[in-house]
Amino acid sequence: MYDVENFDAVFEHGGYSESLVNDIQTNQHALGGRTFFERLLDVLGIKLDRRMYPPSTPTILLDLHMRITNSRISLHYKHCLIFYMLKDISSSSPSMPDVAQAMAKNVHLDKRFYSFIEGIWELDHLQFETAVQNLTYPGLIATFPDEILMVLLTRGGMGVGGRGGAGGAKQGLAAAYFECVNPPLKSEAVRREYAAYLARRNVTEMYYWIRSRPDEEHYPLLEILVQETLSREHAHDDPLYPREDKAEELVSLPFTEEEEDWLEQFLSEGRGRALRGAEDTVNVRRIANGKFAEFVGANGSKGRRYGGVNWEGLRDGVRRGIGARGEVV
Repeated sequence: MYDVENFDAVFEHGGYSESLVNDIQTNQHALGGRTFFERLLDVLGIKLDRRMYPPSTPTILLDLHMRITNSRISLHYKHCLIFYMLKDISSSSPSMPDVAQAMAKNVHLDKRFYSFIEGIWELDHLQFETAVQNLTYPGLIATFPDEILMVLLTRGGMGVGGRGGAGGAKQGLAAAYFECVNPPLKSEAVRREYAAYLARRNVTEMYYWIRSRPDEEHYPLLEILVQETLSREHAHDDPLYPREDKAEELVSLPFTEEEEDWLEQFLSEGRGRALRGAEDTVNVRRIANGKFAEFVGANGSKGRRYGGVNWEGLRDGVRRGIGARGEVV
């Protein structure tokens, strides 16, 4: 029978090598200073001293092992934590036997716990694609969902082939994780980050997602959609989905009357007035909605010429067309 409390038996193949400690510390930094293993220890009430993980000496490893095994958590939680640490050690060298898998098999670790520990271990080692596969295992109770989503959004391109950030090669992982787990988005930071990510991926989908959110989030999220679509900072994010296509989608959205009023105020008088194409967006929406009197009465700029036509020339043409009627009916 596997004795999780027997330190010498658990770590019979050795502890954390210097190179392993260095690798984990590098990953810690990439994750904002804290691994999900440390978060899990904290949730389970196991307090660590500063720089206790990764354990850089046999003495620190022994101390960490004792804190886990002497805690008042259930045995299967202790198995999970030791399984995680053995995964660290098993991965440290190609010649190292897979003591983690042997241990999991020996204690008959439940598939849900196994998948969760595999998932957070892969997150902590920046293996985001396989992490999402494990963390979306059916029947798994979502743990740290907002925190995991935030890492996928901000660090999800840091793995092999990624560029860093949500625009990297792994950019679909955050959406996949959200669809499977449906994180609550309790913090404003992760809510804004996910909203910006969605807006960069698909303007129309983002708009309908906003409609599914609580009323108090509606206009703050709509503001993010407009900013991300028109902002110069993201003009070259994706050559397959250029800013021009996003802007065209934005002006074609089926806004409600209240949203229409908000959009016009935001782009004409609010914080969005300095966005590139703000006036163009307002003008196009006015024309599309038949608000010709507002269009010709606006004191806007001449605008750039496209095909020999600018906004001033277009206003003159519309003004002559509606004449004294004030608007076309």
